[in-house]
Amino acid sequence: MVLGLILYEGVDILVNLGKITYNAGRGTYYWFYGKEYPEVEKEEERLKEMKLLMDKIDDLQSQIKETQKNIEKKNE
Repeated sequence: MVLGLILYEGVDILVNLGKITYNAGRGTYYWFYGKEYPEVEKEEERLKEMKLLMDKIDDLQSQIKETQKNIEKKNE
């Protein structure tokens, strides 16, 4: 039982050290080359696309309002 606990804790420490080493290396790489993480780049791209779509929706809404005003003027 004690041996199992020691082995489990040993593996746990190795896994955590591996994660820390990987994340530190990855962070250093992206910092050194002045890049953003791919996850951050994807999110920024999504935000840009969302802003573009919102601008298009606003343009379409203004066109609809103008068209409705023109129709009302013709009906008068």
